[in-house]
Amino acid sequence: MKVVSILFLSLFSLLLHRDIENRVEVEIKEGSHLYIKGTSNVNRFTCDYLKPIKPNSFTLSYEDIKNGWIIEDAQLQLESTSFDCGGRRINKDFEELVKSSQFPSIQIEVFEIIPEKSKLQANIKVSIAGVTKSLPVFVTLEKGEDITYTSVLKLNIEDFNLDTPTKMMGLIKVHEEISIHVNLRLGLSVKS
Repeated sequence: MKVVSILFLSLFSLLLHRDIENRVEVEIKEGSHLYIKGTSNVNRFTCDYLKPIKPNSFTLSYEDIKNGWIIEDAQLQLESTSFDCGGRRINKDFEELVKSSQFPSIQIEVFEIIPEKSKLQANIKVSIAGVTKSLPVFVTLEKGEDITYTSVLKLNIEDFNLDTPTKMMGLIKVHEEISIHVNLRLGLSVKS
């Protein structure tokens, strides 16, 4: 899910760092972070992704189009069992929700980037529990020593055929809306 921001920023940076073959080497740097937020009828929860986002580096290809860029090879893989939601029981509930025993990873792929005023719109594919959906997400860029891409992707888990968890015979129910927060520090270089 973190995944989305990297692809957007990489495409924007491609305008600055173009090469003849339209390829850019992307490095996901230390300090990148991804987490999921949600609510139930009694509480809020946050699930932090504990492992480094993979792949740590990759080469993406892009093609200029009228209003932006078509992107290839910009996919992130998140291990379904590597989220910490604050306790063993809620971690197990999360793993059951995303069917981690059947689908050990969550994929996020950026396939198009469109500049819009001070932000970028990235069109992405998110795959959870064997269901893939194409979604738009806005990405903000911050330039410093590295480029930082930040985005919040709002999802309805029922769109991925996931049943909202309930506890205590239905007294506690997780709401179907969740948000994936992505903050990626990226190093970009032209691939020769």
